[in-house]
Amino acid sequence: MQKVDKKMSSRTNAKFSPVTVDVKKNIRKLRLDAGYSMNEGARLLNISRKQLEDIETGRNYGCHVELELLAKIKVIYGASVDDLIGDLPKKADSEYFSRPRKRIGSRGRKKK
Repeated sequence: MQKVDKKMSSRTNAKFSPVTVDVKKNIRKLRLDAGYSMNEGARLLNISRKQLEDIETGRNYGCHVELELLAKIKVIYGASVDDLIGDLPKKADSEYFSRPRKRIGSRGRKKK
């Protein structure tokens, strides 16, 4: 699997941390490399097509990849954990691991 360019993937989706965006891209690449359509991949993973689409594209903020699903992807697509996660920075406090948070103290709607 090709190495992911951290600069290119970093902050491409403001909803997720860069590592999450990379994992989602890697899942899509692994499915395509294995020759599965979106419907076939969803069926093999025992999830809906919409859920797989949300995982691969990152459009749905609430759609995070569970550990059990990652393990299933590893088995079905014949991938290693390194294939799923890719190269990581050496420092754990890197921005690569930080996920954008909602602003605390944001104002609610005005009452009528």
